Amino acid sequence: MKFKVAFLSPLGLLPAGMPAAQADDAKLPPNAQPVKFEKFMPAWAGFYAGVNLGVISDHSRQTEFSGGGYCFFGDATCTNSNSQTATGVLGGAQIGYNFQTGALVYGIEADFDLSSARKTTTGASSFGLGNWTAQNGVKEFGTARLRLGYAFDRALVYATGGLAYANMNNAFLASGNAGYSWSATTGWRAGLAVGGGVEYMLDPKWSIRGEALFYDLGRKDHFPTEGAGRPPAPLTDHMTGVIARIGLNYLFH
Repeated sequence: MKFKVAFLSPLGLLPAGMPAAQADDAKLPPNAQPVKFEKFMPAWAGFYAGVNLGVISDHSRQTEFSGGGYCFFGDATCTNSNSQTATGVLGGAQIGYNFQTGALVYGIEADFDLSSARKTTTGASSFGLGNWTAQNGVKEFGTARLRLGYAFDRALVYATGGLAYANMNNAFLASGNAGYSWSATTGWRAGLAVGGGVEYMLDPKWSIRGEALFYDLGRKDHFPTEGAGRPPAPLTDHMTGVIARIGLNYLFH
C-alpha cells in the first residue's frame, strides 16, 4: 500500500507537489467563467408618475399705492408699501418623461399641487383716516419644467427650470373714514421657476427625491373697484417664493 504526503494549507489538504492554482481549478465547475464586477448604471429613461409633499413660502410685496388712493389729500410724494410672507403645506402629483444617454438624463416634468399658505395683516392708514388689510397666499401651484441631470450609482442629480403658475389668494382693502374701499384681488398668475434636486432609485421601478424651487410670478398692477370720485390709485404687487418638497415616483419601464 502506497501513501502520499499531504500538507495542510488554507485550501485544505494538498498532495505534495500539487500547486495551489491547480487545486483551485479542480474545484471550479466545467465551463465556469470568472465573475466581472461592473459599475451599476440605472435606467431612468421612460415615463414616470408620482406624488409629492412639502412646504411653500410665498412673498408678496405691494407697492406704489398712492396718488389719491391710500395716500390721502393727493400727496404725490407718499408711497405705501407692504411686504409679507405666507407659509404653508404643499402637496400634489407629478408626471414626466426621461431620456438617457449614458449618465446624462434629460426630460420634461409637469406637476400640480394644492397649498395651505395664507396670511392676513391689518394696519392704520395715513393720518388715521381708515385702516387697511393685506392678504396673500397660494391656493394652487403648478409647473411645467425641463430637467437635466447626471446619474451615478443609483442617484440622479439634476437642475430644472421652466413655467410656473399659481392661483393666488391676494387682496388689499382700504376703508374707514375715507368712505370707500380699495380692493385688488388676484387669480391665476404665471412666471418662471428654477431649482434642482436629487433622486434615488430604490429599485428598477421606484425612486424617491428631494427638490427645491424658486419661483417668480412677476408684477401686476391693480386698480380700485370703488373710487368714490377719487382718481385711480394703482397698486403693484410682486410675487416670489420658494418650495421645498419630497416625492415618490413609479417608473413605467
